[in-house]
Amino acid sequence: MPVRRSALTWAAVLAIGFATHVGMTVQLAGRTAAAPLVVALTLGALATALIVAGRPVRAVCAMDRTSQLLAAAAGMLLVFGAPALVASVRMTDAPSGSLVVFWMSGGWAVLAAAAGAAIAWQRRSRSLTGLALAGGLAALVGAAGIVANWERPSSFSPLVRFPSQELAIVGAGLLVLAGAMFLIRAARAGGLDGALVCATATGAAGGLAWWAMEGLSLEAFNERPAEMVLAGLAWGVVCVALPRVIRSEGVSRTGALLAPAPLLLTLLIFVEQIVGVAGPQPMIVNGVVAGVLVLLAGAVGLWSSNAAAPSGESAPKRPIWTWLALIPLVLAAVGLAFPAMSATADVPPRLLRWTLLGWESLAGLAAFALAAVAGALSRVRRPLLPAAAALVACGAWTLLGDTPLRVLKDGLAPGIEQYYGTEYGSITFVALTNPWSLAAVVLATSVLVMVIALALVSGRTRRAGAHSER
Repeated sequence: MPVRRSALTWAAVLAIGFATHVGMTVQLAGRTAAAPLVVALTLGALATALIVAGRPVRAVCAMDRTSQLLAAAAGMLLVFGAPALVASVRMTDAPSGSLVVFWMSGGWAVLAAAAGAAIAWQRRSRSLTGLALAGGLAALVGAAGIVANWERPSSFSPLVRFPSQELAIVGAGLLVLAGAMFLIRAARAGGLDGALVCATATGAAGGLAWWAMEGLSLEAFNERPAEMVLAGLAWGVVCVALPRVIRSEGVSRTGALLAPAPLLLTLLIFVEQIVGVAGPQPMIVNGVVAGVLVLLAGAVGLWSSNAAAPSGESAPKRPIWTWLALIPLVLAAVGLAFPAMSATADVPPRLLRWTLLGWESLAGLAAFALAAVAGALSRVRRPLLPAAAALVACGAWTLLGDTPLRVLKDGLAPGIEQYYGTEYGSITFVALTNPWSLAAVVLATSVLVMVIALALVSGRTRRAGAHSER
């Protein structure tokens, strides 16, 4: 029990620390020179690792040479490489803060989900493979639903204006996961504390070398000392907690802890509103709530993909049932190709109108993600909690009807979005009836109700059998 409590504590620490890191990245990356920011992050990671290790020199000396070198490589990837890549590709506010949050939370969670699905596939757990992938997709769509409703009109338009920079942020997630895996491998011969000290020391050395090549300017530290310290400590918490969580909970559950960053940042915005330190409320609350519910459905599914079936126990043999449960997914896929929204941009002297297809709307994507979760849950043994979360998300699906995946459109003049929401221009989105997506959500809801009912009956049967054996 103490071991389990410690694992859950590290999981909570990772979720909060990562959300703080994402928020500080949005605040500092692009507005502060990249090299000194990365120095602050890597030194914060080193300080955190030294404190957690307690006796860092002894921990490092207990490692063999090969493990030390592997930990050093992990440090260059995780501690230095990932934040350096993110800091170097952001230019002031481009990509926008909503895009940075989206790709660092939802994008990195999808990478973790894919890694977890690959592990489940190697272990011949086909049902868990599907659940991990569906959960990762729902987490990604839910994150998009949250940040796209932070303001209206929104600047959220993935892969339209800055595709290479956004893909680089996703690539930083690969460095994070690869570095964490190297750290776990390095800790096999010794301890994780020693490996973390080696990794963070190497990462800090890389950051200092980059800073030296850039001229060792102290301007960023003088202008934002408190923010730099907080950013460093947050990144240190992530670097220390991440390998521990992957080792104890698995990579899929790690993705479930990275995904809620937009939710935690949204709660911070609400706190600011309550205490009166922020301006007017910019969020579309209904859309944010719907995005949160979809994200939680994905996160719970990801978390459950490591525990949906006991080790060595196969999924129930229900071929007809499981194939029928995939019908909503097929309908949702068809709905992605049909109109889901209409957009009108009034920027005098022009009035532009266009139609957004299902894949360009959060409602169409959410229908597909929730249908995937429902289909995956029909194939696992213990689907009760993730099915309940997905059922609630299905109930809120209509709230995403007028939320576009992207506001910007190819062919519009660059910078025209700056006029939206002013007296010089406006843009509006109206939901259209997409019968394919609607039918998919209705049928997915029916599947989830059946999954929950069967799970409750199965649980009652097991308890009755255990009672009769006594």
